[in-house]
Amino acid sequence: MSVTIEDVEKVSHLAKISISKEKAEKMRNDLNKVLHFVEQLSSVDCAGIDDSVEYDAKLHERTDVAVKTDPAVMDNAPQKECNMFVVPKVLG
Repeated sequence: MSVTIEDVEKVSHLAKISISKEKAEKMRNDLNKVLHFVEQLSSVDCAGIDDSVEYDAKLHERTDVAVKTDPAVMDNAPQKECNMFVVPKVLG
């Protein structure tokens, strides 16, 4: 499988971004390199390797620490209340 220039143009259209022909060609080359690497991974002999991996959730825990925000950051907020950003409600 390889990525064509048409594939890159279609994705850029779906993402609503404009991309030059030169940039599209570079992106096509980069994506094809990634696909080639993934194809190489599929040829690795994984016989005898357990599919599951033990996972220690504690490794990813961190303490939340409140920090003072630079007042200049709030100057750019379209809406603010009590020194916090006001955002639209997303979930019902």
